[in-house]
Amino acid sequence: VYFNRMQIVEYSNNQECLVYGDSEFRKATVLLIATWTPFPFWYVISPEGLGLIDDVLLISVGWAFLNIVAKFSFIFYIQRVKDMYCNRLKTKRELQPARHHQTGGRPGMPIQMFNGMMSPLGEDGVMLGNAAQDLENEEIAKKKAQLAAVVVETMNFL
Repeated sequence: VYFNRMQIVEYSNNQECLVYGDSEFRKATVLLIATWTPFPFWYVISPEGLGLIDDVLLISVGWAFLNIVAKFSFIFYIQRVKDMYCNRLKTKRELQPARHHQTGGRPGMPIQMFNGMMSPLGEDGVMLGNAAQDLENEEIAKKKAQLAAVVVETMNFL
């Protein structure tokens, strides 16, 4: 348990511990500790240990139960983590075409740089040409980017 605690602390840069935190790594570690702790106790009460329980069938069923609970709960948890990761990745990929469109169809060129090149001001401070429309489009693009960020953040919690 000491080494598991140290792993959590090191992994989270002293932000989490065995008792508190919200990372998937910490949750997996706590699940592992909780499901494997009964094994030594079962060994102690079995015929190999102190022999407090002599029924061979009960001992075998106990070992099988502990193994099934420990291993399957860990497998299901890791599968859940994988599914959450795939959902986040899918959401980001679905939002990718919207981001590509927001850059004016130029991949890799940020919207601020693209619109900044097309927003000159005249001597009296009035925007020239399509600069006013470009500024409005930039505001819409910012709102869409914020909405996309909210969607990704929401998917992280699901």
